[in-house]
Amino acid sequence: MSRRRTPRAEPLLIPLVVAGVVPTVLGVWLSGPGVPVPGPLRAPAGAVLVLLGGWMTADAVDRVYLRQPTPLGDRPPERLVRSGWYGVIRNPMAAGMTLLLTGEALLWSAAAVLGWAALVLAVSWVTAVRIEAPGLSAAFGEEYAVYRRAVPAWVPGTARPTGRRAARHDRPAPSEE
Repeated sequence: MSRRRTPRAEPLLIPLVVAGVVPTVLGVWLSGPGVPVPGPLRAPAGAVLVLLGGWMTADAVDRVYLRQPTPLGDRPPERLVRSGWYGVIRNPMAAGMTLLLTGEALLWSAAAVLGWAALVLAVSWVTAVRIEAPGLSAAFGEEYAVYRRAVPAWVPGTARPTGRRAARHDRPAPSEE
């Protein structure tokens, strides 16, 4: 029996403001110093970062907020999400948003947007460490502990599961899509 998904706008508001409204104000409407990256490299690098960051953020929002009836910040998701980008890093929404903002900073050559990206990353890191990880640990116990050991928080490839941990991580949870 499949549950029908009802479109919800709330989970999209924060990424749209953080990655759309604020960088537009900072990058387009406010003049300031440019990003010190050579011109021929700036546009391709910026485009790649925007596309990768947008993909990561959209995938994470979809898996956590659109596929589950999870209210924003009120409680943990119904199930621990370990698929998609969550199988690569534990914080793909924050990492994706940071990559997207860094790409926008390069495209607009706006140091203010790069500063905004750094602030978003800092707030995301503090939130992940102080609120999200303890909440997920309390909600999912050993399942989250295994996931946390097997999947790095921010940089892909920095955690290498071995032995029984690897076997348990590679097996998909029954509720994963």
